[in-house]
Amino acid sequence: MSRSVEAPAGLVRPNDGTSWRADASVVIIVLAAFVSARFLGFMPIAAALVVMLVGIVTVRPRVIGIGLLLLVAWHAGHELRGLEPSPTKPVREADVVVVDDPRAGDGRIRALVDLDGDLLMIDARAATAGDLSTARVGDHLMISGSVRGSRPRSSWAISRRVVGRVSATTLRRTEPARGPTGLANAFRSTVRSGAESMSHDRKVLFTGLVFGDDRGQNVIVADNFRAAGLGHLLAVSGQNVVFVLLLAAPILTRISAIPVRVGAALTVLLGFGFITRFEPSVTRALVMAGLALLAHALGRPGGAAVALPPAVVGLLLFDPLLAWSLAFQLSVAATAGLIVLTPRIAALVPGPDALVLAISATLGAQLAVSPLLFATFGTVSAVAVPANLLAAPAAAGVMMWGLVAGTLAGLSPEPVAWLLHLPTRAMLWWIDTVAEVGARLPVGHVGAAYVSVLVGLAVILGTRRWSNNTRWCWTILASGAVVLALVPFVSPRTLQPGRHRLTAGIEVVRSSGGHDVLIVSDGARVDMSLAALRQARLGHIDLTIVLDGSRDSGRLIRVLRDRFGLGEIWAPPDHDIPGGRTTESFEGTVGSLTVRTAADGTVDITDLG
Repeated sequence: MSRSVEAPAGLVRPNDGTSWRADASVVIIVLAAFVSARFLGFMPIAAALVVMLVGIVTVRPRVIGIGLLLLVAWHAGHELRGLEPSPTKPVREADVVVVDDPRAGDGRIRALVDLDGDLLMIDARAATAGDLSTARVGDHLMISGSVRGSRPRSSWAISRRVVGRVSATTLRRTEPARGPTGLANAFRSTVRSGAESMSHDRKVLFTGLVFGDDRGQNVIVADNFRAAGLGHLLAVSGQNVVFVLLLAAPILTRISAIPVRVGAALTVLLGFGFITRFEPSVTRALVMAGLALLAHALGRPGGAAVALPPAVVGLLLFDPLLAWSLAFQLSVAATAGLIVLTPRIAALVPGPDALVLAISATLGAQLAVSPLLFATFGTVSAVAVPANLLAAPAAAGVMMWGLVAGTLAGLSPEPVAWLLHLPTRAMLWWIDTVAEVGARLPVGHVGAAYVSVLVGLAVILGTRRWSNNTRWCWTILASGAVVLALVPFVSPRTLQPGRHRLTAGIEVVRSSGGHDVLIVSDGARVDMSLAALRQARLGHIDLTIVLDGSRDSGRLIRVLRDRFGLGEIWAPPDHDIPGGRTTESFEGTVGSLTVRTAADGTVDITDLG
């Protein structure tokens, strides 16, 4: 009942019934590294060094490994204690270096910069942002304004070491990026300019797939991709590293001297790291690929199972705050799923090897990242597997074709660039269509208990060696897993009549006749609101009552109007709500609902049905 699955770079291995022990050690080491970084920061360095010394003297690799984990813990605690707020002070013509590409939104430009060793978030009005809107990583800016220090609280801020904010009044670029970063900026600009013939949304999707520039993504498009389980395609990921090596393979394989070949491959990987800004998921893949290349040069080739633990421990030892990066967590979890779950799922799935590998790899990665997705977003897409099977080949085509044809298009006249990107536009259209259709399918949403049972069944089926006498048990468990996997498709979630608080600032009142009233209050976020209303499977919204008439609520209403059918909109006096009807106190009916608003902002809704 075992199947040997072939995949690039030793991604999955044959399931011979004994490899589960080695795979268990991979999972344990990776989890121990994250636990050390996140929860053992109190560890003194002396304890780590003593354990390391004992391991070296007694020549015990496991003891040395424990010492390395203790060093990760100490380094994490040291870095966290060092995240002190930057001094609050005015700045005048201070020199800063851009460390993250500026992003526009809500009428403002924001970017992460380095000021005297402190990483700060610049926040400037778009009208006065000056050169910030066109700045790139590595550029030097001269700024004036004020610094307000703050301790990082979100996981993203901790992972990036953001210790304050700069309110800038004037900004001026003084020096462009140089060296490898400058070359990477030039390459990104060339590829981006070659895609000018595409629509804005297609262009952003293209640059996100090729080198991770997801700035300016339409929030509705992003929500569609997350709903369909394709969110990982919106930005560069570890799989891009595989495609870069495949593109370079025809040249690299012509180099006969192994040290020179490995050196050239490492140079390619390093260059791609600069192009993708060394995003956490890419950095993980780069380190694993580099370890595999070095092992090949030493005549000791190994697969992903051999490279993942030292890559994770090494990266967390170098930068323990990566443990707070969601992108890094998802990347490591997906890789572990490919190593541990994929070969076992492949051993159970019938069919041609190519289809089996695609299904098992998608399932293995999705099941592994599900706990993180639950913790972050509260749900997991039930259509992720079929959506990925449909979209992944086109995404791979865009990634590989985009690096080659995208570069040529950027160096060519506009008509030639348009022709070169004909395949690109076709593939992007297909990916976008899969995401949109997947987001609109009337399927249920799966919870933690559901996936826990599904993962448990997969583990049991994959780790047991079934004899002929126990084959009936395998059949029952496999049938149960199939039935369980189909549950979301046959039991879609519907919103029951009543008043429901879907997320912060978003309430929906549904009448017994199926009419909906949406109540928007202060604190509603666009992305969370879109996801909550989509998961509630709302269609046309008969009445929208906006209690907060601010510009933020106005931007939310514009997005909701594009995504859903909005009927009448009530808004308070002096509002910034597009299409809003000004009301202080009003009474109306929506189907069987009687709706009353008062000047103090209270809303009373009665269902006469």
